[in-house]
Amino acid sequence: MSIKAIGFDYGGVVAGIPGPEFERQAVGLLGVDLETFKSAYFEFNHLMNNNVLSRDEFWKKVVEELGRPEKFSELIGFIDSLPQHLINIEIIELSDRLRGNGYKTGLLSNNTLETAQKFRASGLAAHFDAAVFSAEIGVSKPNPQAFKIFCERLGVAPAEMAFIDDTEKSLTGAAAVGFSPILFTGYEALIQALRAKGVNI
Repeated sequence: MSIKAIGFDYGGVVAGIPGPEFERQAVGLLGVDLETFKSAYFEFNHLMNNNVLSRDEFWKKVVEELGRPEKFSELIGFIDSLPQHLINIEIIELSDRLRGNGYKTGLLSNNTLETAQKFRASGLAAHFDAAVFSAEIGVSKPNPQAFKIFCERLGVAPAEMAFIDDTEKSLTGAAAVGFSPILFTGYEALIQALRAKGVNI
């Protein structure tokens, strides 16, 4: 079945820095190894993304789990300094170009209601056929249900979707549902990956 729709993650793909780069800097600041950091991060991350914890409550739990509560203020300062909402214009232009070539495009993000509201207020939603945020649907990637809802919003079958994310963990759910997963490492590599799947760019 040919690709008819392309889905994008928000943080690390459409906006901000890719997840692996954030993780590299965070573990350096906290003085822990990557796997330990990931374990603590993903233990609580779904609670923030589904609006159970605030951002600061989430990070307090993470640093406490890591045995680094004294690093909380420094970590928040580092996070606030990141270009989290710096938009990757190349990705926005790619979405527009794909739509012009007859594909549907969408955004599926593990994120808060506040981020969803800011995204829509910015006008960026006009560059996609659908935008789905975990806090609005009550389920997060890699849960297959999040991808199923995403497909329904775009009106395509899972096998007709390529999904781009900067974290391998999120992509496990995409593959389980039947999407064609693409790990985002950079723009040029993404273009090559899409073309390899027969996408007309």
